[in-house]
Amino acid sequence: MLFRECLVLCALTAVAWTQSCGIPQSEAAAFLAVHNKLRASISAGTYVAKGKKMPAAKTPIKPMTWDCNIEKSAQAVANTCVFAHSNNRNNLGENLYTMWSSNKVSFTGMGTKASQSWENEFQQFGWPSVKLTPAAFSSGIGHATQMAWAKSTKLGCGMKLCDGDKKVLVVCQYKDAGNYMNQNIYDPR
Repeated sequence: MLFRECLVLCALTAVAWTQSCGIPQSEAAAFLAVHNKLRASISAGTYVAKGKKMPAAKTPIKPMTWDCNIEKSAQAVANTCVFAHSNNRNNLGENLYTMWSSNKVSFTGMGTKASQSWENEFQQFGWPSVKLTPAAFSSGIGHATQMAWAKSTKLGCGMKLCDGDKKVLVVCQYKDAGNYMNQNIYDPR
């Protein structure tokens, strides 16, 4: 139990050491905070997805760390202002989020909003098993499973204001890529 508490503390402490390479540092820290809170909760066996308590991890799920090269790759995708997954990602998973308004928008709060939106897929659609099956993926939990994917340990995100600053496009990329069909998202105890 003490080790799991240390893991949570380490995950939250890692946020304070975030070094962004382009997006506001506060947003990079927010992306990491939401991702690592989810991962720590799953690891400890305290995560509940739409009423179902998920089993603890056999070994602790490592907290994500920020990677400037991945951030640059994600930023290049965001700079297109096109809400579509990129090609030729070379072992990078990818999550997309967009928000628009009739008024101008900003980056403020986007790290939290995008990450919480992805995590909310588990609450909205449930999480049937730690094994990612085609049926589970098709249910709409693919962004959340990428956040939770235990073998993904590096994160970088880019953001771009588009359409006269009335839309923001958020792109996060993950190394190693996750969401492989019929593989475990993490190994349960």
